[in-house]
Amino acid sequence: AGELVKAGHDVHLFAAGFGAELEGPVSHHVLQRGLTRPERDVRFARAAAKAARRADLDVVVAVGRTFGANVLQPHGGTLPGSRRQNLRRTAGPAVRLLKKAFDWANPRTRMQRWIERRQYEADPPPEVIAISKMVRSDMREFYNVPDKRLHLVYNGVDVERFSPEACEAVRDATRQAWGLAPDETCFLLVAHNFKLKGMRELVEAAARLDKSRPWRVVVVGKGSPRPYLERIELGDCARRFQFAGPMDDVVPAYAAADAYVQPTWYDPCSLVVLEALACGRPVITTRFNGASELMEDGREGLLLDTPAGIDALADAMRELLDADLRRRMGRAARETAERHPIGRNFEEMMAVFEKAAARKGALGA
Repeated sequence: AGELVKAGHDVHLFAAGFGAELEGPVSHHVLQRGLTRPERDVRFARAAAKAARRADLDVVVAVGRTFGANVLQPHGGTLPGSRRQNLRRTAGPAVRLLKKAFDWANPRTRMQRWIERRQYEADPPPEVIAISKMVRSDMREFYNVPDKRLHLVYNGVDVERFSPEACEAVRDATRQAWGLAPDETCFLLVAHNFKLKGMRELVEAAARLDKSRPWRVVVVGKGSPRPYLERIELGDCARRFQFAGPMDDVVPAYAAADAYVQPTWYDPCSLVVLEALACGRPVITTRFNGASELMEDGREGLLLDTPAGIDALADAMRELLDADLRRRMGRAARETAERHPIGRNFEEMMAVFEKAAARKGALGA
């Protein structure tokens, strides 16, 4: 939205709430009325579409589950794709079957599925933006989106805010505040949904690392560490894990870190991975992360086929205990991030917006 405002466009935001008043865009608060969450979801989708129609806009972009958009850019990917990955991290076929049945019967999930399908089947059909090839493949598989309406636009990163220079300015102070020794390798994870981002697998892998080497895992985010504390203790890692809680500004976290690790089960195109790359930090992640498509295994970091490969994850972390390797990968990481700045993302998004606006004008809508 900020880049659109800078370029002189009239921008309106429709949401149930805003964390802070934004300068530039016109904010529209859309009420979420209803006794149940499914009822609130569908009423919000309809109310947001109605408010957008009243505003008489050339382009309406849906990043979540709302109606009335002529451009879809679902930041969370597709619901079927996300659910499939959630099932993959569930142990045992019987448990997976039960979970699948529960998801299918869950009223809110059923409503979300209905809203999402309505979005893709709208008439006239919307332009659809996939933020990774993984998501694009899901859109083709689950919703038969034709290539002429399907556009691949990766997320962009603010390479000025997230930079090695910005990190260097606050690195020593942050490491001191976290109690990190100068020679201690810090692995960082930034996440809120610990289960989906591979927290259990990270704990299991860390337990296999050499305890005679100085290293620590720092976790930033609002997730609860309680489900993992017992396993951390059993793995003799109580002093190796540090839960720092959520941070408004994560630059100091990247600054303190030596490597970023995110063994995710599903991430359409992780912004935090792009931020870590921009800060010059090598990254360990999985091919279930759309951002991994921008990386080359062994260049900017290390890529895993699945979070379930605990030995492979432990091996990757063990490799990045090597400071020389981290420096080499960190330089490559920055180079990769510089090829995907916010400006490039803006230009590619604008091309889709212009196509959608032209189609609307041609239809007289």
